Amino acid sequence: MTAETMGYPDSLTITRPEPQSRLMSFPLCIGMLIRCLLAIPHFVILYFFHVVMLVVYFVATFAILFTGRFPTGMCDIVVGYLRWVTNVQGYVIQLYDKYPPFATSPQDYSLTMDVAYPETSSRLLNFPLLGFIIKVLILIPHLFVVAVLGVAAFVMAFFAAFAILFTGSFPEGLHKFVSDVVRWGFRVNAYLYALTDRYPPFSLSA
Repeated sequence: MTAETMGYPDSLTITRPEPQSRLMSFPLCIGMLIRCLLAIPHFVILYFFHVVMLVVYFVATFAILFTGRFPTGMCDIVVGYLRWVTNVQGYVIQLYDKYPPFATSPQDYSLTMDVAYPETSSRLLNFPLLGFIIKVLILIPHLFVVAVLGVAAFVMAFFAAFAILFTGSFPEGLHKFVSDVVRWGFRVNAYLYALTDRYPPFSLSA
């Protein structure tokens, strides 16, 4: 994890590749279906990893309650899960063609995630179980916006596939919009799972 000195403490950057595979981005969701089939091993691992991450996060809330700090090792597990699942998400929705790594650590990959380790964590916001419920409630506006933007991002990716078929490239504007939606969702998850106590911004910008 690397700490940022300015801006929001958790960042995500997706590099737009050029060109992209016409087959792997074939229109009418055929390319997405192919990618989903290829990503099945990731889905299986992430299913169990998600369970482990939730247990680790729950135990970490007790550590935060008594120490005011998110144990580094446990924090790394949560960050690693979010990195892995977001890598797969970006691959499936055609933001890049490179197959996602089976790794929780930073890789030479199209998606770059930087998370600043929280030196202190709020005991109230991270109170066991209750803190999670509180954060879900105050995140309702974000969850609504992300759901709406997620549908829009899917539509953009759907039409972008036709552009890739004819030009070999994901249109820059559409790629930026879909990437920004992914970033927004990542920041919501980072706040939800105690990677930061700073409320996520209502913004598509980096």
